[in-house]
Amino acid sequence: MDRLNLILQRYFGHSAFNPYQREIIEDLLAGRDVLAVLATGGGKSLCYQVPGLMGDGVTLVISPLIALMKDQVDDLQARGIGAEALNSSGSYATTRRILSELEEGLVQILYVSPEKAVDDDFLDLMASLPVTLIAVDEAHCISMWGHQFRPEYRSLRLLKERFPGVPMVALTATATPDVRDDIARQLDLADPSVYVGSFNRDNLRYTVVPKEEGAYERLRAYLRGHRKDSGIVYVGTREGAETLAARLRAGGVSALPYHAGMTAAARAETQDRFISGKVPVVCATSAFGMGIDKPDVRFVVHYDMPKTLEAYYQESGRAGRDGGESDCILFYNDDTARRLRSFIDRDLPSEFQREVARSKLQSMADYCTTTECRRERLLEYFGECFKAPCGGCDACAPSGIPAAGREESRTGTARPRSGRRKRGAARSASG
Repeated sequence: MDRLNLILQRYFGHSAFNPYQREIIEDLLAGRDVLAVLATGGGKSLCYQVPGLMGDGVTLVISPLIALMKDQVDDLQARGIGAEALNSSGSYATTRRILSELEEGLVQILYVSPEKAVDDDFLDLMASLPVTLIAVDEAHCISMWGHQFRPEYRSLRLLKERFPGVPMVALTATATPDVRDDIARQLDLADPSVYVGSFNRDNLRYTVVPKEEGAYERLRAYLRGHRKDSGIVYVGTREGAETLAARLRAGGVSALPYHAGMTAAARAETQDRFISGKVPVVCATSAFGMGIDKPDVRFVVHYDMPKTLEAYYQESGRAGRDGGESDCILFYNDDTARRLRSFIDRDLPSEFQREVARSKLQSMADYCTTTECRRERLLEYFGECFKAPCGGCDACAPSGIPAAGREESRTGTARPRSGRRKRGAARSASG
């Protein structure tokens, strides 16, 4: 057994790498930049964690959320790995301790926010340390074509200037070809290897139902029929999350809200109770889910339509990370699409941004209204070829997918297609 497999088994308990993990790790160890698009559950974190344990240096990980950093650090420390996070939640004493441990060579993997990563004092500190790898997680945030654009990510190209000989890996679960090109350009990746895994999750069953009179009753009936399952119900607003959770509780469904307007303590309590299984349903805005380590989510319901297929794919992909069959149910009506378009026209500052957002919203609406295979439409959006029928959506197997108001037996299995691999420009697998 070689050293990579020894590390994989010793620290992470796996006997084999997932598709593309080993190739990505070997490229990074050879000093090559990498852009990796791997579906939720595909093991993106191992792509920088394993090489981070191969030498004596520090792996720097840029992560967008404090909660996500905490989950990762807690997990690594429990495995005996020297991991820490520097962010605004840390006390002065904690920060001083971590800085001291960095100088002593005790930290193998360091998580920081994008703002911290480009701070002059922090960069001066890192320049004095043996940085061996830079990882940019949730890299779609750097692209204005992406669905979660964060302006602070745009400054991260500074890292390539300050650490020109250090390989960088950009990782995301959701990126169209345009977004992939923009990520590489914005980070100034040098002739990167590009790995694009399959976007197909054949254990997920896709259903769209009309959001009309009686929609709430259909939702409640579905949830009451899945009392033993954990799931997420996404809504578009904070008020909607509070109202729906309260209404479900009154209707006999154990549910809690989660949104960015809650205190950090309240959000943490909801998250902990959900992960532990004490509360099976969370009614949440898009603030919930990134980095949530709960593999047995059996359903994700979108009670309000998302603005983009990227957001829908990422959020619905939080179901079934353990490989078990899971439901992705979306409630749709034309009024929601019109309202979202009015927000785009009102809120976005430039015509370019409005044009991009309108195009993405139209793709989302087309997915909801198609009478053809939803899996084929979803994968086509991300540039992947898939031929219907999939056996795993309401268009291909209407009798085999549980509708929002009843439980039925699940039948059918999606059939992924095998793809080609290319060295250099892109490696793609469609199954």
